[in-house]
Amino acid sequence: MTRNLLPQHRSVATRDRDEARDEVARRFCPHRLTLTKPDGRLDMVHNAAPIGHDVTLNYLRYGDEVRITPGTFDDFFLVQIPLAGRARVRVGERVVASDRSRASLGSPTEPVDMIWGDGCEQLLVYMRRAAVEAVAGVDSGEGPLVFDALMDLDAPALRSWLRLVRLGVDELDSGGALFRSSLAASHFEQTVISGLVAAQPHNRQRSTEAPALPGRLVRQVLDLMEAGPEREWHLADFAAETGVSARTLQAAFQRELGMPPLERLRRIRLERARADLLAADGSTSSVTDIAARWGFFHLGRFAASYRDAYQELPSQTLAS
Repeated sequence: MTRNLLPQHRSVATRDRDEARDEVARRFCPHRLTLTKPDGRLDMVHNAAPIGHDVTLNYLRYGDEVRITPGTFDDFFLVQIPLAGRARVRVGERVVASDRSRASLGSPTEPVDMIWGDGCEQLLVYMRRAAVEAVAGVDSGEGPLVFDALMDLDAPALRSWLRLVRLGVDELDSGGALFRSSLAASHFEQTVISGLVAAQPHNRQRSTEAPALPGRLVRQVLDLMEAGPEREWHLADFAAETGVSARTLQAAFQRELGMPPLERLRRIRLERARADLLAADGSTSSVTDIAARWGFFHLGRFAASYRDAYQELPSQTLAS
């Protein structure tokens, strides 16, 4: 048995099948739950910790082998990462034999049927459908976003994404102080979602040449960023403000600035953090507090980005 993740965020621990099913249904969706062996025993633990509105990290185990049949998820995407044991997950027509090197990813419109083997324990990443589709640039009226169900955790991009998820688990296990900042929580959620969209194949990946849009479109979004960098901006918010699709806005930023909108927002926040560090009293302020104020949830990465931008560490700026 692996370490019980997120123990401070206990949702339920039970040996009763009906209680286990009802509690997981409340958190995810209705489903059938069956012990596959006549002498099987349930030893179910579910811990759930929301980061913000769009992403929830979960630890789940059932004990002996179970079959779980939810049908379609409808309004969320779900990554299932085995920590111990194995699972066999059918997503649509694809069957994923998952273990510590292969995870499964269920998309909202694809029917799911799965068997968790004896002793299977999984880290589950729940992502709200609307948030994922906004990042992926799915326009209203288009077909659903569907990911490849098999996630190769040995692939470099997915290894990086998994490190990010584990950073979130570690932060929540240690009390989740940084996520008490709504800005930090929102930024982390966006990073998790955009990282998955970039790393995992899906049916919306295509080469799209940005149309020749007037510069005022990008300028309008930049003005919004400059006026309120502390706001919990999502890509869909900028798209709604400008009256274009998220994909069109992404393409315009890439063409005119060479970066996506949320990367430009990150740089503006970095500039504001520098201004605060320059103005702060080093005896009463800390780098950690100022970084968190502007949504930088990983102090080491903040320090590295800051040094790249300003050729000194944030602690040196604060002490100057």
